[in-house]
Amino acid sequence: MGCSLSPELSSLIDAHRVAFETFEATHEDDENFLTASRAEDLARYDVALRPCVSDAEFVGKLRYLLEIERSLWGDPEFLTQFGSIAVAVQEYLDQSATPQ
Repeated sequence: MGCSLSPELSSLIDAHRVAFETFEATHEDDENFLTASRAEDLARYDVALRPCVSDAEFVGKLRYLLEIERSLWGDPEFLTQFGSIAVAVQEYLDQSATPQ
């Protein structure tokens, strides 16, 4: 992810990855879909709500969450609620990930 994350945040991200992979393996008509979807949502919120120990860790968390949101919903749209903030964060993180 490009920065050192606290063990607590790393653990939550690892738990989310497992929940996300489980969710991705289900289908809407699968009896496990709602359970897997809810578990993924809760694990993602755990990551989002975890306090960060530094600005660098916060940017790392944003980078991870943006990656997940983009895989779920595609790129943020400017004309939706908070769209300009999401676009600005995406642009910053995309630009900072590009070697200069």
